[in-house]
Order: sequence, then C-alpha cells, then structure tokens
Amino acid sequence: MSVPIALLTITTALSAMMLAIVWSLRRCGLPGVGEWCNANLTATGALVLFSLRGMIPDPFSIGVANAALAWSLALFYAGCVRFCGGVPPWRRLLAATAVTAAGVLVWRYAVDVFTTRVVIVSVFHAVLCALTGLTLLRRRPRGQSARFFITTACFALFFATGHAVRGTLSALQWLGNPYLQESMLLNTVFLTLGALVMPAMTMGAVLMIHDAIVRRLEAVANTDTLTGVLSRKAFEEGARRELARAAGGKPAPALLILDIDHFKSVNDTYGHAAGDAVLQAFAQLAAAQLRPGDLLGRLGGEEFMVLLPATGEAGASAVAERIRACVQRHAVTAAASDGGSHTVRYTVSGGTAGWHPGLTLAQLSARADAALYRAKVGGRNRIAAHSGPTPATQAPAQTAHALDA
Repeated sequence: MSVPIALLTITTALSAMMLAIVWSLRRCGLPGVGEWCNANLTATGALVLFSLRGMIPDPFSIGVANAALAWSLALFYAGCVRFCGGVPPWRRLLAATAVTAAGVLVWRYAVDVFTTRVVIVSVFHAVLCALTGLTLLRRRPRGQSARFFITTACFALFFATGHAVRGTLSALQWLGNPYLQESMLLNTVFLTLGALVMPAMTMGAVLMIHDAIVRRLEAVANTDTLTGVLSRKAFEEGARRELARAAGGKPAPALLILDIDHFKSVNDTYGHAAGDAVLQAFAQLAAAQLRPGDLLGRLGGEEFMVLLPATGEAGASAVAERIRACVQRHAVTAAASDGGSHTVRYTVSGGTAGWHPGLTLAQLSARADAALYRAKVGGRNRIAAHSGPTPATQAPAQTAHALDA
C-alpha cells in the first residue's frame, strides 16, 4: 500500500469516528449540528472513494470524490453560519461546488493537467476554510465560550493557509505527481493536511456544541422557569460573590425583598393562570427598573429579592419605591377560563437593608425581611427600610408570610 493511500485510509477512519461523535449530538437542538453531521458523512464518503483509487473507475475516485469533499466543506461552513445565528448562502455554495467539480472533470478528461486540478481544488478549499474561520471570529460570543470559537477558527485559518500554499506551489509547477517517488514527500504533507481538515475542524465544532449545551443547562439551573429571573440558588451565589467583593473593599451593596400583596387572593379570585401572569408581569416591571449589574431573583411563591451593588440605603429605598409605583400603575391582563380576560390590579410591599462589614447574606436578608414585615404591618403597598438590629429570636420571614395567609 502506498503512503498516500495509507494516509487516506487512516484519515477515513478518523473521519468516521468524528462522524459518530457529531451524530450522537444531533438531537441537542442546536442550529448547525445537522449540517456538521452531513459534512462529516459526505467527507467520509469522499475519503473512501479517494482511498479506492485504482480499484474503482476514475470518475468516482477523482470526479465524485473531489465534488463530495468540496461539498462537505461547504456544509461545514453552512453549519458554522447557522450555529452563529446566520443564514447560509446555499445558492452560492452550490454554484461554487459545481464550478469546482466541473473544473476537476475538465482538467482530467478534456485536458489532463494534474497541477491545474490541484489549483482549482486548493482555491475552493482555501476560500471556504478562510470564510469559516472569519465567520467564527466575527460572530464569537463574549466570555469564556469565545475560546472554542477561536480554537476552531484557528484550525480553519491554518488549513486555509495550507491550501493557499499548495495552490500557489502547484501554479508555479513546483509540485509534481504525488505518486512519483521524487515528489512524494511534499505532496504527502499537503495530502495529509487536506485530509485532516474535516476531522480537526469537527473537533472544534464538538467543543462549541459541548460548551453551548453546558451553558444551556446552567441557564436552566440558574433561571426561574416561570418568571425568567434568577433562581434562588443562583441569586444567593451571586449575592455572596458581591458581598465578598464588598468585604474586600468594594462599595457596599443593598438588598431589597419585595412581596406581592394578597397574592393568595389573586389565585383564589382569578385562578392560578392569572397568578402566574401577575408573577411574570411583576418580574418584567422590576427588571426594567434595574441596572445591568443588579441581581433579581425569585425566592419562591410571590417573594423576590434584589441585590444592588454599590448602592446605599437611600438609593435602595428609591429603587424599591420606583418598582412599587410602577406596579401600582400597571394592571395585568390575564386569560379567563371562559375565553375572555381578567384585568388584575395588584400592589407590592418591600423591605430594604444596606450591607455593613461583617454581615452575612443570611443576616442581611433578615434585616430586609424585618423591614418588609413593618411595611406589611403598616398597611402594605409601601416600602420600609431597616431601622435597627434584628433580634436573634425574631422570625420576621415567617411572620410576614403569615400576614398573607
């Protein structure tokens, strides 16, 4: 077995393994994964045809194989565009693939010039690899996820450079027949480079898929499914991080606890669907009054918490009052069981507390909850600020909730 055929056989097996990996991820629901599966399937078939050169007719091992390999790269690029939220230019990809395949056939059967075929194929592969790399770099997300986009883009740009060099050397007649001993080494290097394009870039795609799945699971775990705000666990983790920064010398934060007044009566009067609509509307109204760095979470039921970084007690009370006033102005339209709708008006009460050195999140929450209790005792639909230490024996949270019973 010649060296080129041995390399193609090994790369075919590698492509088949990458196909199995991507195929196992096809049900994740992410855009672009289907195109990546088809790209690897097509590339594996092309490599099989290349490996059978001399055992099957040339139109299959040269014409069909080159067309299939070109189309596999077009599919991979289309998958990257879709994964990044774009729409693949299918017509242009089909046209470019068809022109490449036609060029290979013409310079094999009309005028048999091996180096011209190499130039045609190399130009197509270099352009598609470059477009893939640039697309991933331009549309990469911010944060840690960008590193997988950059890794895959680097693979693509590296292969684009390799194909460009191969095409240039072929155009200059510096590459000979790959099956002749005197030119085998350089051609083998480029053959290996070309065969590794799909497995290497697919490995990068798998990293991007895996990262997207992990981020999706984290979002599910960190988000309250009904209202879209932070879950209690995610809120407490973020709040503890902010308190740790404050303990390290950053400006002190403040905490708000907001509770929808008489929420049980909303459910009893209008139904639980109306209660859900009220919770969703409140979450949207509250979020609209906050800064990007503020934390809004749902503790459970009708109770929400807001952590305001670098905010004094007066500022926290002002934010809470804006939220309260906004809620009072806006009614909620909820669907009724008879096909009509209900107009539900509701109010909220809130308690605020500023952080001081030495306070834990539990202690800060107890202070804000004590203030909430005073707001409810005072008549509801109002904001109260913490005005003193909370006795260790007091259970303000339970007392405040008892008022809604």
